[in-house]
Amino acid sequence: MKRNDIPIVLSTAAFSFLFYKQSAGFNYLLFNILLVALLAVRDSSLIRSKAFLAASAGCIVSSFFVFWYDTTLPFAADMISLVLLAGVSMDRESSFIIAWFHSLYSIIGVGVFMIIDMVRGLNSPHVDSGRTKVFDKVLLAILPVIIFVIFFFIYRSGNPIFDQYAAKINFDFISIGWVFFTLLGFFFMYGFFKQRIIGLFQKADHEASDELPPVSHDDHIKDSPISVSNLVYTGVLLLILLNVLLATVNGLDIYYLGFLHSTPAGITFSQYLHNGTNSLIASIILAVTVILFYFRGYLNFYEGNKWLKGLAYIWIAQNLMLVLSTVYRNTVYIYDFGLTHKRIGVYVYLFLCVAGLVTTFIKIFQRKNNWFLFRKNAWIAYTLMIVACPVDWDTVITTFDIDHFQANKTMEIDQRYLAELGHTNFAQLFQYYIVEDKSLKAQIDSSAKPSAFSRDNYTPYYNKEIKDMLWNKYLYLERDYAPHHWRSHCMSKSNNLHAVEKMIADHKLVCPVQLR
Repeated sequence: MKRNDIPIVLSTAAFSFLFYKQSAGFNYLLFNILLVALLAVRDSSLIRSKAFLAASAGCIVSSFFVFWYDTTLPFAADMISLVLLAGVSMDRESSFIIAWFHSLYSIIGVGVFMIIDMVRGLNSPHVDSGRTKVFDKVLLAILPVIIFVIFFFIYRSGNPIFDQYAAKINFDFISIGWVFFTLLGFFFMYGFFKQRIIGLFQKADHEASDELPPVSHDDHIKDSPISVSNLVYTGVLLLILLNVLLATVNGLDIYYLGFLHSTPAGITFSQYLHNGTNSLIASIILAVTVILFYFRGYLNFYEGNKWLKGLAYIWIAQNLMLVLSTVYRNTVYIYDFGLTHKRIGVYVYLFLCVAGLVTTFIKIFQRKNNWFLFRKNAWIAYTLMIVACPVDWDTVITTFDIDHFQANKTMEIDQRYLAELGHTNFAQLFQYYIVEDKSLKAQIDSSAKPSAFSRDNYTPYYNKEIKDMLWNKYLYLERDYAPHHWRSHCMSKSNNLHAVEKMIADHKLVCPVQLR
């Protein structure tokens, strides 16, 4: 069996064993460790590659927190990490974007690539000499077996006598679901370990340095129809106008937020936040696009570019001020209406904006090319995702909202949102709502009646709905998770379920609902 075939067979077997009829848990961590080990054993030189070590660390960290939390962020980070891991194992010199693209290209197109490999196997001289490798024989057998199964069912439907005898064959020992699941795993592992590259992209990626090659005035004349003086004139004029415009916007923000601590009449703070975020998106994209246009060639080396550079630096600084303004707005909004994933997402986006502006400043200051921005910011975004995995965001949100509501009863908290979050905050909400019989609304209107139009107001009916949601979450965990196999073990689910079971026993609680 070929050296590249053993990892495919072992990983396919592990995929089938660890994931068939299992939920996310310990299996993800074990599978990621296995894939990293198989790649390192297949090519021991990979352990000297920084890109491979970074992707491996991302796989282990994210899969560990899939096991610990089983929430969306670690799962998404693990999928991205695995695709990256396969890409850099094939070409460790590739940038993040190209390695990820080639890996995704290999996995998505695996069906086509398998057929190509089978055709090559049929044309191989080893077929006639009887020296075909074991894995090649298995691969070549897939198509005939599939055709055999198709004709088997055709003959059963077309010949009653054959159908009568075929019906006596007991296939109960074969699980069709398991067969297809394992075949799916084989396809994924085939694409994972047999990476394909597009030579044109790989060559362009390898040859593209982060440094700008020196460009002369003569080179500029050949490549650009616009003269240097006119290009500088338009750039300076544009950046002056944009700086004045952005200074006006920032000045108004400082006046209303810093001095008046309010918004103009007729403008809600929600509008102020969302519109500000949208304008920030447009401003950052425009800023980077303009800078990429003007600082792409000769102007980086032109001695008369001081004004252009200075205005670009000022505009970057003003965009950073706009980021800080949006940070402040988002923070005030959170303290008034509570924390949510989307509001945390605003902070994440603002951090990436700062990273983009800082790398843009470095690009101008150190004369880097445009590819430098894409390479560095891709790794920054990926690193941020991995760093965020250890945080139990649902519990952070719930703790923040409860603590700040206790300190400020005027906060408007979306209680249903908290109850609909994952299982990591389950015991915390169960303690608060059911054991302590509290709510995240300040006033109780006992005369209110249930209504689709008043559900967001705190009423006894609404409070009961939240409690029922928590009881149903308990029943789901009891039914779907409690009898789990060790492969599906999740620390957060186990800890929360055991904590709730203890509360139920200690306080002699009786579940008032049936599983929906």
